[in-house]
Amino acid sequence: MFFIGIMGIANKEKKLRVIPNLICKACGKLTSYRLVKTYKYFQLFFIPIFKWDERYMMISECCGSVFQLDKVQGEDLEHGKDSILNNLNMTIVEDNSCKTNILCYNCGKSVEARFEFCPHCGNKLR
Repeated sequence: MFFIGIMGIANKEKKLRVIPNLICKACGKLTSYRLVKTYKYFQLFFIPIFKWDERYMMISECCGSVFQLDKVQGEDLEHGKDSILNNLNMTIVEDNSCKTNILCYNCGKSVEARFEFCPHCGNKLR
């Protein structure tokens, strides 16, 4: 966040929805994806005036890999049009499939892949 007196520029990450039962393009497991919208905005007196640089990301729940969607597909998924799920054009931004840590889908914390249960929340990982 960058402020100059009474105005500033900030980044925003908005979690839109969870999309279940898709195959992860990084590790090949059946997983859920979190649809996230990121953008920058200009604010005056802490009131957002306008935004730009909107991007839609899909984050794999199994390995934490991050994929970027094109804007049209991201907007369609944001509005609930699930008919495009078979033809998603996803570009990989961060590949976490070969790392030794996985993300707990319950609490979102990073856990070593050798664990069967999350040490943070106690949820079963596999």
